[in-house]
Amino acid sequence: MEQMDRRKFLLGAAAVGGGVLLGGCGSSSGSSASPGGGTMTHAAIGSEPGTMNILEWQGYEANGTEAQTYGMLAGKDYTKKFGPDGLKYTYIVNDTQAVNKARQIRFDLMHPCIENLQDYVNGGLVQPWDTSLLPSFKNLNPVLTKKGQLDGKQYFIPWDWGYASILYRTDKVAPEDATGWELFWNEKYKGRIAMWDGAQSNFEVAALYLGFPEMDNMTSDQVEQAKEALIKQKPLNKFYWKSEYSDMQPAFKAGDIWVTYSWQDAYVNMKAAGLPVEFMEPSQGKLGWTCGFMLGATTKNYRHAHQYVESFLNHAACVDMVNLFYYGSADATVQPSDVKNKALATKLNIGDPQALAGPDVNLQSWMPNENEVALAWEEVHAA
Repeated sequence: MEQMDRRKFLLGAAAVGGGVLLGGCGSSSGSSASPGGGTMTHAAIGSEPGTMNILEWQGYEANGTEAQTYGMLAGKDYTKKFGPDGLKYTYIVNDTQAVNKARQIRFDLMHPCIENLQDYVNGGLVQPWDTSLLPSFKNLNPVLTKKGQLDGKQYFIPWDWGYASILYRTDKVAPEDATGWELFWNEKYKGRIAMWDGAQSNFEVAALYLGFPEMDNMTSDQVEQAKEALIKQKPLNKFYWKSEYSDMQPAFKAGDIWVTYSWQDAYVNMKAAGLPVEFMEPSQGKLGWTCGFMLGATTKNYRHAHQYVESFLNHAACVDMVNLFYYGSADATVQPSDVKNKALATKLNIGDPQALAGPDVNLQSWMPNENEVALAWEEVHAA
């Protein structure tokens, strides 16, 4: 079976089997802190509708649902107990689009990446989690859980992390050209390049290429310079890819493109396909990301949502995810010895809880001027 891309992976990759179900969630009423302070009482799980609208990356659907066609085990504990019919998925294309969808639709659960945490909170789209209802929360990397807090409240439950860099064909790209993000601007490879159709990520790449010190906090003048750089780069692309699995990976396998923005799972997949590839260590540093779960501000399925997320967080699920996709897990109890492919574990620092803090990683974070960047990306598209 062919593996899925990061965005598909992110949806379905947590396995169970021996995982712990939420203690005490299903039998009695309880209370927790409300987003605005004070106490909010939540009914017993049997009183909840049990129908959840979930904003997800394609491929991360819970095991047992019709949409989960990859054999992933994520969510199995939940669907085994409650059935799959109450779960409805709406899909994320990129992080900016995810925020906009959440502003239009009331979701019970969301699985975005952390760089937009403040947008969800500021917009009143999410509420804090009750981590006492997540038995596996105690195993999570405190460095990552801390990043998911605002005003001392846990709005974001980290689950997966990894890198973004340039995947390239070593038999097509000269070694002296494969040193940094400037490869995307190398005219020698015109028509063989594919960047992702992601506004924030592409402006981060442009910022690193231009040497700006803060890729996620550019001045308006720097945003303008990054926009012009991306407009200049645009004709070199064969296309901007939207789906890694449907667009980018098939084109890369077919030899239509040799250079692409990628997450590490594509590197694993292309190596498995026998292609001569490398996942670049750019001189400016690769991008780092972490994604996780947020709880809808108006959900009527408070306890269902906690049980669902626990079925992704348990240790067996996290180990399974790492071995399927070679992404890092927020579960700090996952060790390098748990990773089957030792060479990949070493190359990608899988099992190292401090990997994202390394000097060669630019961790993606909130952009205060995200709207300005989104508008600039529209101008790049229109150019």
